[in-house]
Order: sequence, then structure tokens, then C-alpha cells
Amino acid sequence: MVEGDLLDLTLPRLQRETDHGFVYFCEGVPVHARAGAVTGDDAVYDLLRWPDGRFRLSRDAEPQPRTISQRLASVVTAVAPRGPDTTLPAGATASLSGDGQLLHDLLTRLTQLEQDRVRLEEGRVEAGAVPALLLVATVVNSMVALVTARCADPDVQPSRVLARLAEQHPYTQLLGADMNRISIATAADVLKTWDSDRENRTALFLDLCRALLDVLTFYGHTASTLFHSSREREEWRATFGVFVEGLWSAVHDVRASV
Repeated sequence: MVEGDLLDLTLPRLQRETDHGFVYFCEGVPVHARAGAVTGDDAVYDLLRWPDGRFRLSRDAEPQPRTISQRLASVVTAVAPRGPDTTLPAGATASLSGDGQLLHDLLTRLTQLEQDRVRLEEGRVEAGAVPALLLVATVVNSMVALVTARCADPDVQPSRVLARLAEQHPYTQLLGADMNRISIATAADVLKTWDSDRENRTALFLDLCRALLDVLTFYGHTASTLFHSSREREEWRATFGVFVEGLWSAVHDVRASV
């Protein structure tokens, strides 16, 4: 068991064959990461993709630059285990069960999806409404796949979810269900052929994104019903809410290029 006070600056060092990575924490929050020549958020994503490896904790009194974004830091902190163990090494998830495993799986997926949110926010996607809408749909479908794989209730199938949401959000009717995925084919065609002014086209894009986020929110809330423990359930809801808020903010950031 590894014990320590994360109010101190703690440095987990990770090693996988000849690769090395470092994550610096200050007061329990990740502030800086390095994986090879990569730093910051991208380094965290690289380290999370390691399927195995070893870790070591040490203390470093030297102040480090803040290269990890605040939003990613909050998600990574939520993934970290509670109690005296300060680090969850590769392979340790096998010891989790029930709600602990479910929370770990959900938060790990959310951390991976954070990459897409950052790409959208930083404009690292092809300009235009359709590419941005496609990226949001990719995020939604990732959550759809995770939830439908764990829930046998036919009411969580995309076709039924869209039918119910259409009563509250008319733009959901422009979305479709293709097997166990949400399709934006019709929505994309409408955007491509939209011949009204730019302001109305931007409004349509935002409405379609809002419809997709309504679908995402449904599956996020459905995931919360899979927990037996209120503690893990509330932790998931809080972290998921932060992610959805950030994704909606990123959508607004790209509307100028639509």
C-alpha cells in the first residue's frame, strides 16, 4: 500500500519498458505531466492509453509549470481512488468490483472523451458546422455504446430514446438511429443545403448540438441508475455534469466558424 499526503507535491513516475512518464500533483490536483517529449493534457492522454507498466511515487519540492488544463485536472482527480491509496497503477482495476469498477470505467471513458472536447474548443477540427456536429455525435455515440453494453433495457436503445426526446426537443427529429448509434446524416444534409442567412444557420447548428447533448445527458443519467451506492452515483453525476457543461461551452466557441 502506498500512503502519503497529497497536500505535499507528489510525483508519480510511470515506466513502461523504455518509456517514462511523470505526473506532478499539487494539493491533490494534477498540474503538470510529461510523457517523452509531450507535456500537459496530451501527455496525460498518452499515459492513460498505456495498457501496462510500473509506477513509483516520490516527492519533488521544485515548483512545476501548470500545463494540465483545469477541466482535465478535475476529471483526472475524479478518477483517482479515495482513501489512503494515492495512485491506481496499471492492472489494479482488476481488484475493483461493482460500483467501483463501474465508476472507474465511466470516468476513464469521460477522460478519453475530454480529448475531443479540447479539440473542439481549440479549433483543431475541420472548419464548418458539419465537422463540428460530427465530432459531438462521436462523443455521444461513445457514451451510447458504453451504456447500452451494460443495460439490457430496450428503452435505452437510440431509436426509442430519440422518439421520447423528440416530444421535448423538436430538433431531435433530425437525428436518426443506425443500429446502436445516433446518426446525423439528415441533420448534416439540412446544414449543407441551408440557404438562409448565416445567423439562422448558426442558430440551427446550436439547436442540433443541443439536441445531441440532450441525448448525451439521457445516457449519462441512465448510467447513474446503474450504481447501487449513492456515493459513486453522485460522484459520477457531478463529474458528468462538468463535462457536459464544458462540451456545450466548446460548441459555443466554434459557432463563429460555422
